[in-house]
Amino acid sequence: MGGVFAMWRDLTHVTCSKGGLHFITAKKEDEDISGVEDVNPTRNNTNVFLVDTGCSSHPTYRAWCAVESWARQNPDLDVWFILTSLTMDDSTGLASLLLHRYTNLRVVGVDLDLLFQGTPLLEFFMSRKWTVNNTWPKNVLSNMVRVVVLWRWGGIYSDNDVISVRTYTLPLNAVGVANPGQLGNGFLSFSSHHPILWSLMGNMKRGFIPGQWGSTGIHPLTRVMMEACGTDDAMSLMKQLPFSCANVTIYSQSYFSPFDFMDPVLNFKSDGKKEFDKAMNVSYSIHLYNIITKWSVVTVGRNSIYEITAKNFCPLTYSRASMHSNFF
Repeated sequence: MGGVFAMWRDLTHVTCSKGGLHFITAKKEDEDISGVEDVNPTRNNTNVFLVDTGCSSHPTYRAWCAVESWARQNPDLDVWFILTSLTMDDSTGLASLLLHRYTNLRVVGVDLDLLFQGTPLLEFFMSRKWTVNNTWPKNVLSNMVRVVVLWRWGGIYSDNDVISVRTYTLPLNAVGVANPGQLGNGFLSFSSHHPILWSLMGNMKRGFIPGQWGSTGIHPLTRVMMEACGTDDAMSLMKQLPFSCANVTIYSQSYFSPFDFMDPVLNFKSDGKKEFDKAMNVSYSIHLYNIITKWSVVTVGRNSIYEITAKNFCPLTYSRASMHSNFF
């Protein structure tokens, strides 16, 4: 396979030329762009993948915070920030700063047509059925990409609103509970070519329901794992955590997402040190649930859970964000 990813080393020479989900063919238009290099991860399960499927050339500070946190806390892993935009606006200088500081960080654009080749999701991806109205297209694309990159190269997938708060030391092949009776796909850990991933791709394609959130995410993941574990009683199974079956371990919500998604404001309220300290006793990450909290303001100096997390685990991003404004 040729280079699925195009990596930029000199981001200041790459400018935005197009955007919008329906333009995602991810073919390089200008072979002379300075600093472009075709790359592929190695299939050694030592990768961390974060994905931005919004076709934006300017990722948010919160996305960069997640990226930095994984690179900072896990220096022995290769961290791949995958963009569906093949351009990068580095007008703030943050991307270049992070690339200079963290040698394990890769910022790449992806050739989606090539990425899906040879997988059960290729026909579904090429059909573009997932792009019609009310299908949550950016989320569906993200759900597909995360499973395929893990299938090909192995390692960890993390949403770009998930902050790594400690070096990841759990064995590969791990998933976590999202809420009672359902598994989450905001964090996934799998060895390459794990059979669960192959089953998951087929289940995602068959179970797609336009307009239903999770029809290519938490629902097929839960179905596949329950089938692999030989049960249809997810609630009963999740009372025994951690629990292993089919060479996958299911962990409780506290490991990867300690704060309830039904109370997302908790991450942003003032004086969150007590809740932060409690989460640090067991958690490997903190999930911000950006789909719910993207309009919640992080006010500098309020010591919310998110601000404390950012100061400690994505300090360069926090410094650059707070340099320009008292909130972000």
